[in-house]
Amino acid sequence: MKKIISFVLIVILITLPTTVFASTFRDVPSTHFAFDAINWVADPANGPIMMGDAGNNFQPNRTVNKFEAAQIFAVAAGFRHDTSTLPPAESEVFTRSFNTWRPLLDGLASQFTTWNRIADREIAFLLYRGILTTSEVQNFVTRAGTTENRPLLTREQAITWTVRLVGESAAAQAIQLPHPTPFRDDAAISPALRRYVYHARGLGIIPAGGGYLNPTTNFTRAEIATIFYSALADASNNTANPSTAPQTISGTITNVHLDTHLTITNASGTETFPIARNAVIMLDNTQRSAAFLREGMTVMLLTDGYGQVISLTGRSQQLATSSTNEILTTPGLSGQVLYADEGIITSVTSTPQPSVTMRTQRVRISGQIIDDERTFTFTPSPVVTRGGAAAAFSDIQVGDIAFFGFSGTVIHNLELMQRERTITGTLEEIRPPDNQGTHATFIVEEEDGRAYELRALPNTEFSRDNHFNLNWDSLRVGDTVTADVEFDRIISIHATGTRAVVEGRLNEIRITERHTQITITCTAGASQSFFIRPGVFDVYTLRIGMQLRINLDSREVTNITVQNAGLAQTSVILGFIQSIRTDGTIVVVEGQGTAARTHTITIPSGTTITSGGSTLNANNLRVNMNVYIVLTAQGNNIASSITVLP
Repeated sequence: MKKIISFVLIVILITLPTTVFASTFRDVPSTHFAFDAINWVADPANGPIMMGDAGNNFQPNRTVNKFEAAQIFAVAAGFRHDTSTLPPAESEVFTRSFNTWRPLLDGLASQFTTWNRIADREIAFLLYRGILTTSEVQNFVTRAGTTENRPLLTREQAITWTVRLVGESAAAQAIQLPHPTPFRDDAAISPALRRYVYHARGLGIIPAGGGYLNPTTNFTRAEIATIFYSALADASNNTANPSTAPQTISGTITNVHLDTHLTITNASGTETFPIARNAVIMLDNTQRSAAFLREGMTVMLLTDGYGQVISLTGRSQQLATSSTNEILTTPGLSGQVLYADEGIITSVTSTPQPSVTMRTQRVRISGQIIDDERTFTFTPSPVVTRGGAAAAFSDIQVGDIAFFGFSGTVIHNLELMQRERTITGTLEEIRPPDNQGTHATFIVEEEDGRAYELRALPNTEFSRDNHFNLNWDSLRVGDTVTADVEFDRIISIHATGTRAVVEGRLNEIRITERHTQITITCTAGASQSFFIRPGVFDVYTLRIGMQLRINLDSREVTNITVQNAGLAQTSVILGFIQSIRTDGTIVVVEGQGTAARTHTITIPSGTTITSGGSTLNANNLRVNMNVYIVLTAQGNNIASSITVLP
C-alpha cells in the first residue's frame, strides 16, 4: 500500500492545481494527501461529482467496484438523474442512451444474479459517450464456478476511463507502440489499456514516470478524486512558487517525445523541455498542436517558471511532395480536372467564406511519411454528406476524416466519415495482419448492401458467442457481427456464429494467398461457396466432381468428408512447370521420386489462368512455378484452368 500512496503524492505535487479549501468531511483532515482534490469534487459548483455519507464522511480509503465507479464517472461526464428541467434535446440524450443499451444490460442482468440494476442508466450513458466499451461492461460481474464476483476498479481502468472522459480516446489510440517504458512496472500494464496510460502521462493526468504505477491495484475514492482533480480542474489556479525564471530559447528540434516533450539543440548544447498542455504553438504563422512538431524545425520557445514550454514559434521544413491524387471524372466542370484525396479536418471557418483546413499525408520516395496541410474553400453549392446522408456545412467538425473532390483550392464534394457508431451486418471477408505492422481488416456488409472496411487496433476487443477476450482470427466469414467503431477503427466487435452441415458436388476450387474458396452444387440445384483457411484441410486432395459432406462454422469449412471419390469426372494435376515448349504446351511434373509423373499440357486460348486473384495469360507462366491445373475432361491433357500457387 505504501507504493500506492507515494504514487498519488507524486500526482498531487506534479499535476494538481493548488486551491485553498475549507475542511468539508470529518475523515479528511487538511493534512490528507487528497484534501484539495476531495473538496474540489464535492464542491456543488462542480456537480458535485462525489459526495460523502449521511455522517459527513467521505470514506477516502474505501475501494469501489465497477458499478459504483460507473455512477461516479457518469456524473463527471454530465449524467443527470433529474432531466425534468433540461431542454427536450438534452433530456432526449439520456433516454436514447438508455434505450440503445438496454438490451445488453437486460441480458447481463438475466445472466448474473448480482448485477446492480440501479446503475443501468449511468452505465448506458457511459457506453453512449464512449467512456465504457461493451466488453468492459460484460466484466462488471465475473463468475468462477457458481460464485459471482463484482471486481473492484483498478488503477489502469480508472486512468483509461478518465482519458476517454476528457475526450482524448482517439489521441490515445493513435500512440505508436512500442513506446518508452515510463514506469518500473510498465510490463504489468494490460496491453489493451497501455496507450491510454501513456497518453494520460502526456496529458499530465498521471506523472511522467520514474516510479511504480501499480496498474492492477484497486483504486480508492480518494484516488478517484485526485485523478478527476488532475484531469478536470482549471490548471490556471496553480499558485505554487516558480522554481526557475522564464526563458527564451532558440534552436533546432532534434527529438519530439510523443506530444509531451521536445529536445532542442543549439550552440549551448541539447536540452529537453516538457510542453505545457495549453502551450501556444505557431508554425508558419498558423496555430498548431504539438502533434505538428517535427525534427529539424527551427523554433524559438518561451518557458515558464517551471521549465515548461508555454509558447513556441517556428517554421516547418519545406518538404517537396509529389501529387499522388486520384483524378476523378468531372461532369459539368467545363474541362476542369477534379482530384480526389482524403485527410483529417484541422480547422473549420465560416467567415468571410466557408473553408476548411485539411491535413493529409504524403509518402516520399525514401519512405518517409510527411504531413501536408492545405486550406480549401467551397463551391457555391458543394455536395456534403456524412455516412451517405446529406449534411450541412455546419455539420463539419475538427477531427473529421473526409474524402473530398477538389480543383485547385476549391472543394466540390466532401464526404465525411461517420465518427462513433455501431455497425451490424455479415462478416464477408477477413484480411490477416501483414508484415508491415498493419492489423487485421474486416469487411462487414449491412442488410442494405452497404459494405465497410474496418481496421482492427492493437487493443480491439473481440468476442464471439459466449467467449470473450479473443483474437482477430477467432471470427469467421459469415458471422453476424456488431462492431463499435470510431471512423473506420474497430473499438470492439462481437460475432455470432452458426453451425451447419451441407452436402453437394464440388464444381470449383479457387486458391489464393489469403484463403481457398470452394463451390458446391447442392441437391436442390443451388450453388454455394465456402472458405477454407490455410491448414484446415488439404484442398489438393480434392477433385472436381467429388460428392462432399462439409461441416461449417458460419461460412468457413471446419471439416470435409469425401462421400464417393469415384464421382470425380474431371481430372486435376498438381505439380511444377518443368519446361515451356515453343508450341505453347507446358511440361508439368506431378509427384516426386519414383512416383513422379510427367504431363504435357495444352493451353487453349480460353484457358483461365490466375495467380493470387489476378488474371494472367500463358506468356506469364514460368519454369518452376507451382501450378494447380483443372483439365477439360478426365483422361485428356487440355487445361480448363490453371492456378499459379504461392
